[in-house]
Amino acid sequence: MTSYRHKMISVLLLSLMISGFIPLVLSPMVSLESSERIYAPSAFTWQTFNKNMNVTTFVSPDGSRNGLWHFLNSAKESIYVEIFGINNPYLLDLIHDLHATKPSLEMKFLIGWNSLGYYSPNDYVANDLTNLGIPVKWTSDTEFTYAHQKFVIIDNMTTIVHSGNWAKTSFPEDGKIANREWSIAMTDTEVTQYYRNVFDYDWSNGIDYNPVAHGTGTPLSYTETGSSYPRPFATPGTFSGAMKVTPIFSPDTSLQGILYCINAAQATLDIQIPYITNFDAGNAVTQILNAIIAAKNRGVTVRVITEEDYDFLEVAALLQGHNIPVVWQDATWFSTDHNKGIIVDGRIVLVSSINYSDGSISENRESGVIIENTQVAQWYLDVYDFDWGIGDCDVMDEVNLYWDPNIPTSSSPISVTVYAHMLNETPVDSVRLGVRIGTGSWSNYTITNNIFESAEGDLENYYHVIPAQADGTDITVQATVVADGTSYVGEEMVIPVRNSIGSITTTTTTPDSLTQLIIELSPYIALAIITGIVALCAKSSKKNP
Repeated sequence: MTSYRHKMISVLLLSLMISGFIPLVLSPMVSLESSERIYAPSAFTWQTFNKNMNVTTFVSPDGSRNGLWHFLNSAKESIYVEIFGINNPYLLDLIHDLHATKPSLEMKFLIGWNSLGYYSPNDYVANDLTNLGIPVKWTSDTEFTYAHQKFVIIDNMTTIVHSGNWAKTSFPEDGKIANREWSIAMTDTEVTQYYRNVFDYDWSNGIDYNPVAHGTGTPLSYTETGSSYPRPFATPGTFSGAMKVTPIFSPDTSLQGILYCINAAQATLDIQIPYITNFDAGNAVTQILNAIIAAKNRGVTVRVITEEDYDFLEVAALLQGHNIPVVWQDATWFSTDHNKGIIVDGRIVLVSSINYSDGSISENRESGVIIENTQVAQWYLDVYDFDWGIGDCDVMDEVNLYWDPNIPTSSSPISVTVYAHMLNETPVDSVRLGVRIGTGSWSNYTITNNIFESAEGDLENYYHVIPAQADGTDITVQATVVADGTSYVGEEMVIPVRNSIGSITTTTTTPDSLTQLIIELSPYIALAIITGIVALCAKSSKKNP
């Protein structure tokens, strides 16, 4: 009898296990907005803050130097810096001034321990700050392959997130050439506490700087190269109001954050990234590329600005195979594209240090933030549109175009500009714009009079105005430039006319048909297993009373 009771208890436990375990194992994947996955090593989870706050936006080369200086000079109690590299002597001079004029100001510097291109400068800065009495540590050399993060915490109230290092090419003096970089400052104690928690964690695991063991480097150089770039975005953007803010970090939530942005796109998706590499089957970068292609396939207008570096030809071929246009960052006014940003539907923006490589996403310490606010996103979109208009478009047969407004409404005429700067010296014989409204037939317009100067000051931009169209209409446009008797044909691009864009949703991964069938049948499978076990136990009990 005792044996029989044990068997029945075993059956009951097994039933409970099966009834709970099978749905758990076979349930569909959760939405990207959840943060169920635990990331090693630090496991900072996905958290979104809906707050009224002040936000300041600035970009390099335009206003980055003055923007950062403003916030550092405003510090009253503390400055905590976690950065990949420092080689800007003017910034170091500013820290000296702050230390001298505000002796009670607490400062800490957590610097990348093996930062490529910054070995000697970082050693020099670490030694210099240590001699001032400012605590300096290297970021952990066991938790992260590279400490590539770039953020600053001021007075435990304001957090600044950069795409760039504290370098001369990220925060240049006036009239000097520099990278394209984005920065954003958020003033809110709750948001800043999240970044402070990350800083404190990394600081607690950091390595104390030792001049004997680590070296003292060589003095920083003040030399910079001049530039004629007009800096049209020298004035920072200042915004106050409701913001939806999600901090992201590698290796914790960066992939989740990037996919959240891409999967949220309903009309437009604009990406600016130095490079895309390591795209092997199934890895993080492949997931990002698949999400970009999926966005295009669901009707989103996608643009990509990147660098002619790493796997650029393969990536360009892959994206263009799906009719996604790619331009290279202008190399005349910018030393490089060092930005890592995304703009979604003109209402979401990601500012970060995160490159599209497996190491950056899965192995490094990286930092970023997603801001959901139309005014903030539109400010960065103006910068993006500027870069798009002067980009090198040789992979698009040297013909590029775009339009204003970015997402027109049914009451908005649409000004489409064809950028012919790459063919202007050939010279240009004629420019045509093909326009197709919805699924209708193509209409072709030769642009002869509507010509205006580009940012470089040359008459090489040709525009045509499309009358306002009905809400929900997709307008396909394609430009042709005839230069020295040869026709150059650009990519087809789609203008989405939308009076409104729906609430932000993210695409979830659905199981394949076999998995779905198993999920649907799992209760019956469990019941059959339980019935079989009960029958076996009953049969056994009859044989062994």
